[in-house]
Amino acid sequence: MITKILKRNFLIYLISISILVFSGYFSYGQGQNEEVTIIAPYIPSISDATKIPFRPEITPGEQDTPSFEYDYVTKRLETRLELDPVEPMKFSEGEQDEIYRNYAKVGFGNYTTPYLEFMASSLQSEKYQFGARLKHHSSQGKIKGYPPSGYSHNLISVYGKTFSKNHTLSADIGYNRDVVHFYGFVPDNFPDVQYSKDDIRQRFQHLQGNAEYSSNYKEKYKLNHIFRLGLHYFSDFYGTRESQVSFITNLDKGFKTIGNDFKHSFALDLGLDYLNYKDSISSSNPLFILIRPIYRFGFGQYRFEAGLNINIASGSSANQTTMGMDAFPVLKSEVVIIDEKLKAFAEVSGNRSINSFRSLAGINPFMTSTPLIYYTDERIKIGGGITGNAGGLNFLAEAYYSYLNDMPLFVTDTSLVLQNKFDVIYEDINLLKIKASLGYMQVNQFSARLMAAYYHYIPKDEVKAWQMPNFEIGLDAGYTLMEKYTIRASVLALGSKYARTFEAGEVVPVKVSGAFDLGLGFEYQVNKMISAYIDASNILNQHYQRWYQYPVQGIQMMAGVKLTF
Repeated sequence: MITKILKRNFLIYLISISILVFSGYFSYGQGQNEEVTIIAPYIPSISDATKIPFRPEITPGEQDTPSFEYDYVTKRLETRLELDPVEPMKFSEGEQDEIYRNYAKVGFGNYTTPYLEFMASSLQSEKYQFGARLKHHSSQGKIKGYPPSGYSHNLISVYGKTFSKNHTLSADIGYNRDVVHFYGFVPDNFPDVQYSKDDIRQRFQHLQGNAEYSSNYKEKYKLNHIFRLGLHYFSDFYGTRESQVSFITNLDKGFKTIGNDFKHSFALDLGLDYLNYKDSISSSNPLFILIRPIYRFGFGQYRFEAGLNINIASGSSANQTTMGMDAFPVLKSEVVIIDEKLKAFAEVSGNRSINSFRSLAGINPFMTSTPLIYYTDERIKIGGGITGNAGGLNFLAEAYYSYLNDMPLFVTDTSLVLQNKFDVIYEDINLLKIKASLGYMQVNQFSARLMAAYYHYIPKDEVKAWQMPNFEIGLDAGYTLMEKYTIRASVLALGSKYARTFEAGEVVPVKVSGAFDLGLGFEYQVNKMISAYIDASNILNQHYQRWYQYPVQGIQMMAGVKLTF
């Protein structure tokens, strides 16, 4: 079977080699000979009512572990502007001032919205570090004409690290309890349907634990290694439950060479992911094994990476229910155009991921409790871009084209009388993604970040890529005056999308208008330990729909204090 897979991907490798050669030729034409060192987990959870963070990022040359992503706006577009959190430990410029180990933030807003967050951490130590976090955020808000739309998000977590000469051992354990309501219908349209608040209630509970043992060698050419173990238990109000065990090993070994120009290394990722899923009507036990050998080499301003992403999977799948193996290419190149200022990169790769109940609920908490659990394959991803920084300014521009098998989409569950939940369907989609980001920071005075992304979806069988916006634009900016007053602003814009409806048994796409959310915030630093803040979001008071028939709350206001002690 592997021979067939390699034959099938032969054309992919030819395309990849062409991209690598082109990248090298482009850099050579610039007459540069600089050297760059390539420096190299998303666990969805039910998000709180904070704005989507748009942060320009410089893409690293190496990936720690393989990951698969297609873009969802995974957080509810809601309620208030969330300022950057203050770290529990505080340091002054120049001489070290008093160190604070605790941080607390309290606030209260309209819609009866209390907020409480507390973090505690140990003081500086060369041997250990530990900390804890508590958080509560809830709202009893109502939207005119709709059922109760209140929510509650709660978490408690504890973590610890211990350091030795060559290794770091870390562990954490946490518990999340999140409540939402299926308020996506107008009661006046269903005068004969009786319901209570508990009938439209949904509650998620997530208990998790993670442990990691990693090397931190200072000597070159040692065998660097990371071992990670993750345990998760996730359940909802209607008896759906899911247990997950994941283990990943990362090995990386650099080799000595004659001369300083040529460098090379070998990496191997080994992973295992097992799910035990059960709902009221079905169960599944998918098993996922990862074998990912990678060879990296570079000379001058050129860096290359080549390998295979081998996946062995069993259990539920859209196309098969027996054990199967597949292999995806991993081919990357990077060229330094201006040393430490500008570089170009190209990539041809593929990947497989499991759509667990936990990950799907993290995207859309209003979905049904009986979703299908499938794998998603990114059969091929081709693209590249440029990235750089100069004088406090950093930027990224990239474009990718992906072929996706069994990408999850959310559609209204029409089998329900109220039609206030979403079912999950899987569709083969070709996706073009173009993204650009720009960030600027002047320490302790001004910072801004801008992100824009465009998506073009081509589904195979469905009429539209349901519920997926065609663009995103986000802007965050902050200005500090006299080290006491901070003003912040945020803008979020989402393009239109389509929801699937039916008329006379035929699919009828319904266009859902885009969103525009404007937020402002002000903070006053009373002293080193106390500050007061006031935040406002959705200032234009728009009840736009992130999910079909689910309008967000209107203008949000919150005021409170922050303490470090």
